[in-house]
Amino acid sequence: MRRKEKQVSDINILHNVIDNTKVCRIGLVNDNLPYVIPLSFGFDGDYIYFHSATSGEKVEILKKNNNVCIEFEQDISIIEHEKPCRWGAHYLTVVVHGTADIIIDPVEKSYGLNQIFSHYKVDAQKYLFSAEELKSVLVYKVTPKEIIGKVQA
Repeated sequence: MRRKEKQVSDINILHNVIDNTKVCRIGLVNDNLPYVIPLSFGFDGDYIYFHSATSGEKVEILKKNNNVCIEFEQDISIIEHEKPCRWGAHYLTVVVHGTADIIIDPVEKSYGLNQIFSHYKVDAQKYLFSAEELKSVLVYKVTPKEIIGKVQA
C-alpha cells in the first residue's frame, strides 16, 4: 500500500468491517477482462462463503481462474468542497485476495450456506438442507491469501 498511514492491519477491525458489510463485491478475471459483481456472503472468521446458481458467467469464469478479489466497505461518505478537485471521501474498506473453490462435501456445503444465512441474521445454524436443495446450488469457499484494510477518517 502506497499510503501506509491509511493502512489498517488490526485483524479485529478487518473482521468487523467484513461482519458489518451487507453486500460485498467480488472481482474475477475473464480472459484478461475484469468482471465485478455484488454478492451476499458469509464469513466464519477464517473463510468467506458465497453461493451461486449451478451455471452462469461467474461459474464459467471461476472454472478457468479461481483467483478472486473481494471488497468490503463501511462508513462511506462524501466530503464536499467548493473546489471540485478537493472533494474526497471518508471510508473504511477491506480487500481480500484469495482463491474460491467449490465445496463438494454436503456437510461443509451446508455449513457454508448456514454461514451466509447467519450473516444476514437468519437463524439457520440448525437448518438441515435436503440433498435436493444442496444439488440445486453451488457454494464457494474463499481461502484468503491477503487481507488489506484502508481507512480515510
